[in-house]
Amino acid sequence: MSNNPAATARVRAPRWVRVRFPRGAMFGEPGHRAKQLAVLRDTLAALATIAEPGGSVDLPYRWEAPPVQWRGRPLREGSYS
Repeated sequence: MSNNPAATARVRAPRWVRVRFPRGAMFGEPGHRAKQLAVLRDTLAALATIAEPGGSVDLPYRWEAPPVQWRGRPLREGSYS
């Protein structure tokens, strides 16, 4: 799983799934069990179907809660600082 396609390309992951969530919350918002389970199921299904090396799938889920704060600044998708 990755929320930063550029970083994932640099490490040359054999296959991966892109999520549009902030760092540290790769399965979705805290307490949103149904979404977390859906992300997990879709991730496992995608990893079973990606056939070519380096292949990826973008999951359709989006962050719906207020932005996560780190040191007083909101973390966004792909943000590492």
